[in-house]
Amino acid sequence: MKLNSINTTVVTQGNDLLVTFRLTDKEGDFIDTIWVQKQTSSCIESDFLDSTTYKIPAETPRKTNFDGIVSITFSYPTDLQPRCNKADTAVFSFWIKDAKGNQSDTTKTEPIIIQ
Repeated sequence: MKLNSINTTVVTQGNDLLVTFRLTDKEGDFIDTIWVQKQTSSCIESDFLDSTTYKIPAETPRKTNFDGIVSITFSYPTDLQPRCNKADTAVFSFWIKDAKGNQSDTTKTEPIIIQ
């Protein structure tokens, strides 16, 4: 799992953050969950306390030598809005597991400023 693109590094009120990954799996046995951790620099109330999960659509084919694109959209009011009433900076970490329990390397975003 590798970071492919981020739509912005500065998120303003009312806008969302779109993160896109390239997912490859030689055996094609990845499970349907992407784990996400959000860590902020100065407002721990804005962090994801436990790893949050996002589902890969069920219709995504599980095949040998899988190579595809997966996107996650973070909504400003529910996922991004700073809880300390001031702008903050966050780094998002992502990982996935396969059916055997093997975990991918963790992929991290560059710092994202959230206003």
